[in-house]
Amino acid sequence: MIDKTNWYYQKMSTICLTIIAAGVITAGLAYTKSLMIPLVIALFFYTILVQMGAFLHKKLHFPAWLAVTVAILFFALCFGGIIYFTVNSVGGFLKGAEVYKENLLATTADLVSKLAAHGIELDQASIVNYVKGLPLFDWFKNFGGQLFSLMSNATLIILFIIFLFIGEKKAIPTNSNPLLQEMIANVSKYLSVKIMTSLATAIIVGIVLIAFKVKLAFLFALMTFLLNFIPNIGSIIAVLLPAPVLFLQYGLGTNFFVVIGLMTCTQFTIGNLIEPRLMGEGMDLHPVVVIASLIFWGLVWGVMGAFLSVPITASIKIILSKIKHTRPVAELLAGRLPH
Repeated sequence: MIDKTNWYYQKMSTICLTIIAAGVITAGLAYTKSLMIPLVIALFFYTILVQMGAFLHKKLHFPAWLAVTVAILFFALCFGGIIYFTVNSVGGFLKGAEVYKENLLATTADLVSKLAAHGIELDQASIVNYVKGLPLFDWFKNFGGQLFSLMSNATLIILFIIFLFIGEKKAIPTNSNPLLQEMIANVSKYLSVKIMTSLATAIIVGIVLIAFKVKLAFLFALMTFLLNFIPNIGSIIAVLLPAPVLFLQYGLGTNFFVVIGLMTCTQFTIGNLIEPRLMGEGMDLHPVVVIASLIFWGLVWGVMGAFLSVPITASIKIILSKIKHTRPVAELLAGRLPH
């Protein structure tokens, strides 16, 4: 009886300590997010760059140091190119801000008159004054400040990646730890598939937007690429994001609905038909767990937490599956009842 009582006491103590530790770790992650987010992003990119470096080293017979250098330079050039084209896109849009504002007012007045023809009377003056007061263009102007923050984070990420490579004894590291191998393999596969499918989606969306001469086409294509990393809701946001600019340019005309329809078809085809086939079993997480992790990491780390929620949760699940006492939790995260 004493042994059984002690066993229950130890089990409850372990559960309570685990809950307390989880709370403390969560608070620590939220407090240090300005440094932890770039570090985690750097770790994920590092796994991809390692694979890229290994490919250049083994398949193309690049020297080890050159393979690593090419991988890092490729990463840095991608970041620099994204920032450059984003600045140019926003600058071009702001040059025509007054024209778009007039289009918005004209479309609003036309909509009010059409409603009046159907017996729905609205105070046009009040609506126009409200539209004039919308801070839409101020949001775009303030976007420049966010770009500086992006550049500083990009610099920090690049520095972390460089130090991760420097910290390795070999230029192209090989991990002998099975746990690390499994984590890197899962994260690399997830990120590789996501990058390919998100890039394909962004390219198609960009072609559609350019064909219809939509302003900020490159920026919206870039946001489509990034938002597709957010599970479930990211693709919806990516479709709705260009809607205000489309409305400013074309109103609620045919072009508006055609562009939205083409973007929706692209997201559905790639996200629901092609990506699941490439991903296979994926990260072995239950859909409810994916949504829960999205909410949790979104609360802890904001938007970047939403981007990183799936690979972080999958990595935690792998760690839990290797520990005897936490293996049932890992099974629950995968949507299986523990034995």
